[in-house]
Amino acid sequence: MGVMNNSDAALQARLESERAFHDNRYKDGESRTAQLKYYWAIDDGAHRFNQKIASLAKGADILEYGCGLHSQAGDLADVCRSFEAIDISDAAVQRLRSEYKASNVNFSVMDAMNLTFPENSFDLVYGSGIVHHLDVEACAREVSRVLRPGGTALFWEPLGYNPIINAYRWLTPSARTPDEHPLLLQDFDIFKRSFGSFELELFGLTSIAAVPFRDRPIGPAVKNALTKLDELIFSIPGVRYLAWYSIIYCKK
Repeated sequence: MGVMNNSDAALQARLESERAFHDNRYKDGESRTAQLKYYWAIDDGAHRFNQKIASLAKGADILEYGCGLHSQAGDLADVCRSFEAIDISDAAVQRLRSEYKASNVNFSVMDAMNLTFPENSFDLVYGSGIVHHLDVEACAREVSRVLRPGGTALFWEPLGYNPIINAYRWLTPSARTPDEHPLLLQDFDIFKRSFGSFELELFGLTSIAAVPFRDRPIGPAVKNALTKLDELIFSIPGVRYLAWYSIIYCKK
């Protein structure tokens, strides 16, 4: 039996911490309702992310990387060739197995940093809010390994440069795990080295200020105006990384 080195031990401890956190989070359903209202401000980005997935799913072998409780199996099973979904949480996987019975859909409890799939297994790998929970080097290595040449990886992930958002994160530690970190430029550099092409779309800066108006008639108009302002701001190199969320688009 091999001896576990310090790096392996640290990754294993991180894995178990994430598993415990998410099993507890999913046991009785989603537990982050206090934060969910803010995501309304960036739902244009989430919608664009889902559109990209749908456009790439036709006839594809798909891996949903970190499915949580909200798999897209129901939307994609009829158009894809095969649909595999993984999560570290037994609670999430057991619930999804009871909900989705299509013959081409499978859910597995698996470590996203050590996938058990063979090389070149998938045409599309996608995940939402998963990469920032992982060792990014291990994540990029494994996703690239299981993607076929020409395959696509898509991720919807938070960034870590906005001081106001970071202050909110500091004030709400129970909403996240100790090891997760919003992505930084060095994380994007890892993806650039691991894939043939890399693109980034950014969402959420001034649009977050529309959240107090979300239940008012003027809410959508305020959000749309601020979203357009954000698009202009994100064209400024020194400011663009103050965005809250990103779509990461990679091709092997």
